[in-house]
Amino acid sequence: MEKNPTKKIYLLCLFTVFFQIYSSHAVAEFHPTLAVKTDYIWRGYSKTSEHFSLQANLDYEHVSGGYFGITLANVDFDDDEFKDPAKLEITPYLGWTFKLSDDWRLDAQWTRYFYDGDIFGHPSDYNEFYLMLHYNDIFSAHVSFSEDYYNQGHASGNYELTGRYPITDNFEFSTGIGYSQVTEIFEYDTLNWDAGLTYYTKFIGFDLRYLDAIETTDAIVTQWPYDPELIDTTFVFSIFIGF
Repeated sequence: MEKNPTKKIYLLCLFTVFFQIYSSHAVAEFHPTLAVKTDYIWRGYSKTSEHFSLQANLDYEHVSGGYFGITLANVDFDDDEFKDPAKLEITPYLGWTFKLSDDWRLDAQWTRYFYDGDIFGHPSDYNEFYLMLHYNDIFSAHVSFSEDYYNQGHASGNYELTGRYPITDNFEFSTGIGYSQVTEIFEYDTLNWDAGLTYYTKFIGFDLRYLDAIETTDAIVTQWPYDPELIDTTFVFSIFIGF
């Protein structure tokens, strides 16, 4: 299997530049965002071994409903005893927004997760496909599917409900709950939830979030040694800058 993360990054950057040039001649919006988080929590477990995470995102939205983006984030799966452990997650995505009514819209999205190394000694790049139903940016329901989660030869499913309530023009409460079917990859299925407060100014935001997770099935033995420990009650603080 070919492993050349530098080539992947160059190709993704080239496509991003091409898309920006195209967008300058069309009706589109470009949104860069930079975030610093005290932890990178993903579906009930940490992708940075409970350490700080720096994340950058570039996103394009076209008036037709199409959008494209890429996210970069540092990762640490606590597997330094293995050769070539992954330290960078590269996540391009491509999607389309369908307006169903003045209040409702549906997103269909493809996402690819690339890693600059292995995770517990195994190449772990994979695809994930999303359907997201939104009501006025207040309520969302997400369903996602991977045919080969973490490149382990098994499919996975994930289901999420999220809600936001604006308290003032700059201050909002948000919460969410998710269920992940990952027993054949991580030894058990998981249920996770969160709630937090976010304050926005023109270009900068602050978020304080409570998160927790539990196992929902009996553990089984899997061949992959990666068995992420679910978080206990955890608080994550984030600062993000966006335009």
